[in-house]
Amino acid sequence: MNLNNKGFTLIELLAAMVILAAIMAIAVPNIIGILNNSKADAYVEDAKKMISLAEYKVRANPNLRPVSTESCRIPLRELDNSEFKNAPNNGKYNLDNSFVVVTRSGSVDKKIYAYSVTIVEDLGEGKGTRGISNASYTMLYQDKPTSLVKNNPSTSGPTKICGS
Repeated sequence: MNLNNKGFTLIELLAAMVILAAIMAIAVPNIIGILNNSKADAYVEDAKKMISLAEYKVRANPNLRPVSTESCRIPLRELDNSEFKNAPNNGKYNLDNSFVVVTRSGSVDKKIYAYSVTIVEDLGEGKGTRGISNASYTMLYQDKPTSLVKNNPSTSGPTKICGS
């Protein structure tokens, strides 16, 4: 009897399937983790951009500066938001709940302004929100700033809009 040995046996096929499944079990979670870290990095970079835009706007327009030691907010709607059209999770940044808080401190002679940012992406269709809540400039430049990204971030802050 002459057997044709041109194919794979069932055992060889099963062994190959087990090896592929093991590789997938290791690779897929790592790839998902890399994608999530990339999205979190995008939030942090967008938050840094918002603070830079707010600093520029406050320097250029003295009417936006808070008086005494109060705080006010500059919503994303009031900033040049052309760079914020594409949010990391394919939602849209909330133009009113994403804002920079400007706080004045220091003496009468030496005015110091501190900035913190809240950036919120509406994920759409009841999926909630994702973003960063009340992060200072220093916090955005720490070792692991991606840890600042949370689901449903708080949007509390001063209600007064800078310059109004």
